Amino acid sequence: MVVLIALPIGILTILALPMHTAFRQDDLRDCGYAFAPCKTYRYADARRMTIIEGFRTRDGKLTRRAGIVIDFADGRRWSSADVGDFSERVESTLEELLENKTRLGYNYSQTEADIPPLAQVHERVTP
Repeated sequence: MVVLIALPIGILTILALPMHTAFRQDDLRDCGYAFAPCKTYRYADARRMTIIEGFRTRDGKLTRRAGIVIDFADGRRWSSADVGDFSERVESTLEELLENKTRLGYNYSQTEADIPPLAQVHERVTP
């Protein structure tokens, strides 16, 4: 029983140990699950920040998991909701840190899926 139940759980847990996000001087570094390479996002390349309330389940119900989504010039997107707890509010220290590093204000959206792609936003703004 131990080999069939505890061993797989232990292995999956060990693979999650490297998961973290580091907020450094000029960029943030996001390291994912298992052997996935870390991704680096430069604050200077941030183009939009959005605070989200959560995500929608298949039946359309909003599940609260607040986070900050940052869109970057190269089309990549980082979300603080992908890591951390299911909380109803974003930590104010994280809000302040990212606002100071990126020098951007916040937009608001219910879910990350509701945020239009960055290219579409620029297309509407440009005459």
